[in-house]
Amino acid sequence: MSEGARSVWSKRGCGDSQRRDQGKHKQRKCERPLSMLSAKPETGPEAPKRCVMSGGEVEVYLSQVHDGSVSSGFRALYEERLLLDVTLLIEEHHFHAHKALLATQSDYFRVMFTADMRERDQDKIHMKGLTAAGFGHVLRFMYYGSLELSMVTVQEILQAAMYVQLTEVVEFCCSFLLSKICLENCAEVMRLLEDFSVGVEGVQEQLDNFLLENFVPLMSKPDFLLYLSLERLQAYLDSDALSRFPEIELYESVQAWLRHDRRRWRHTDTVVQSLRFCLMTAANVFEKVKTSEFYRYSRQLRQEVDQALSYFHDVNEQPLVETRSNRIRSVRPQTAVFRGMIGHSMVNSKILLLHKPKVWWELEGPQVPLRPDCLAIVNNFAFLLGGEELGPDGEFHASSKVYRYDPRQNSWLRMADMSVPRSEFAVGVIGKFIYAVAGRTRDETFYSTERYDITGDRWEFVDPYPVNKYGHEGTVLNGKLYITGGITSSSTSKQVCVFDPGRDAGGGVCLFDPGRDAGGGVCVFDPGRDAGGGLCVAGSAGAGTTDTHRTRSARTPLPNTHTSCWENKSKMNYARCFHKMISHNGKLYVFGGVCVILRASFESQGCPSTEVYDPETDEWTILASMPIGRSGHGVAVLDRQIMVLGGLCYNGHYSDSILTFDPDDNKWKEDEYPRMPCKLDGLQVCTLHFPEYVLEHVRRCS
Repeated sequence: MSEGARSVWSKRGCGDSQRRDQGKHKQRKCERPLSMLSAKPETGPEAPKRCVMSGGEVEVYLSQVHDGSVSSGFRALYEERLLLDVTLLIEEHHFHAHKALLATQSDYFRVMFTADMRERDQDKIHMKGLTAAGFGHVLRFMYYGSLELSMVTVQEILQAAMYVQLTEVVEFCCSFLLSKICLENCAEVMRLLEDFSVGVEGVQEQLDNFLLENFVPLMSKPDFLLYLSLERLQAYLDSDALSRFPEIELYESVQAWLRHDRRRWRHTDTVVQSLRFCLMTAANVFEKVKTSEFYRYSRQLRQEVDQALSYFHDVNEQPLVETRSNRIRSVRPQTAVFRGMIGHSMVNSKILLLHKPKVWWELEGPQVPLRPDCLAIVNNFAFLLGGEELGPDGEFHASSKVYRYDPRQNSWLRMADMSVPRSEFAVGVIGKFIYAVAGRTRDETFYSTERYDITGDRWEFVDPYPVNKYGHEGTVLNGKLYITGGITSSSTSKQVCVFDPGRDAGGGVCLFDPGRDAGGGVCVFDPGRDAGGGLCVAGSAGAGTTDTHRTRSARTPLPNTHTSCWENKSKMNYARCFHKMISHNGKLYVFGGVCVILRASFESQGCPSTEVYDPETDEWTILASMPIGRSGHGVAVLDRQIMVLGGLCYNGHYSDSILTFDPDDNKWKEDEYPRMPCKLDGLQVCTLHFPEYVLEHVRRCS
């Protein structure tokens, strides 16, 4: 090392050049502790360099301008044509450069100039497979860090960047193409990205999103029809993201693709299997599918049409048909609110949707004149049952009506009425049956349980609940219907009973012993008690009632028409009614409700507590309480959280707020979602999949 260089080096030490000669190495404190070595150094004109490490006699300083000075140094040498040591020959153009810079910027050149390749020692290198214009932009980027892109130049630049493996330029080209994509140039952009096999993360996803969002308009473009392969067409038709377009429009798009080239007709059988004909209307099938030339040509198409027409004909069985052909194209479910009371009288007659991005919308369409007390979901069909409706006298009365909502067509259908009017009852879906348990009218409370046969559109009575009750809650878990809480003839109840229709094929006894539970009774199932059939003994009946389907006197035997299927489970920790229960991750969660009913004064006390039931251990566990107790609220699961919506709070006010409960953290949150557009009580909430073309008929709530 020269004396001059050594002198300069020594001045970069601790600042005292005499220490080295004296042999005394006194430790000097660094300006920042060793624990902050990875922290970004301070910048500013007063601190051009900083000490970042002190280990005794040596200190390390970090330059704030080094990276920039290296880049600017190479640029200066390039502009002054100094120390250029390689010439790249492309299409008779000569590009002079520095090997060192090329190797630092490009993996391609790094391997070329450092590995055992013949080009390593050459000063002139011929490059084929790219254009001079494209490489000129890439070389300029390596020196200056800027890139000019246009639809005219992007192809050659992308080609050159892929050739020399300059990832950053490839990413810039992809971002540019995706920002400029439109219906007119979509086919060209697809070709560019596929021809160069661009593997940049997220690019194909963004391209597919554009294609799915604009699929039907694109299928009217000849260049897109020409470029779209059979494999890509099938992939798009298989996607639930094609939700914007009615299925008949997708069919017409398929026809356009087939007609574009007569040789494609041989793929008709394959392509039509990706369409969902049950999502069309019967009129669409008759008028637009059966009249096309492909209906006569394709046996598979005729089979698909026959299945769809059978689906349309068997209206009652539609909720039980679980095939790909009738599954809604939808990526994300919507939180839907059906009905509810606004104050004490007015009924909310709109379906409210918590639509993206977390905004409430009203769904336009036909409505039903009912304030239902129960909601049942069967294969994305919503059944609204019972509750109350306005009578001729202008008052609300218990209703036996049942309506079915189909989000596929945004349509309502009146189904068979329940055998008796019911309000404040509970329902559950098991197999092809919807079970309705107990409830009341204005004049009486009853215990009867009936089930709706979805395929036959009829109701029939089954084993009754052990006691007259209303205000209880029901949820199905693992094929069994759990009934919790409610109001009996005496008070609110902690009782938990489970209905298992497949529990005993040979009969049994269901006994109700009013002395074992002052809060509502215990249901005991004993299959060996009565070999001759089922017997259910209940507690006291409501005063003045005689209908054997509704109420009963103590120890009255029931006809042996159905197997007794009720069984007692561990009681809840709190007696409650008008609460909500939902199944989530194999457990039952219970929220809120009313704890105490004092019949003499009609006083009640709110129950803000939350409980969870584990069917494996038959145990209830108390969880974090709601910020404020409420009843008549709705519950739904969305994004692994349980939402509690609206209801009557126990400060005496109706609520429009939404609380969210995280079961994993056992914590409540407020204001995660916007408030509902109105304060509702007695609302029914669920998550449903809607096709986007139905959601286009929504109106944002003010």
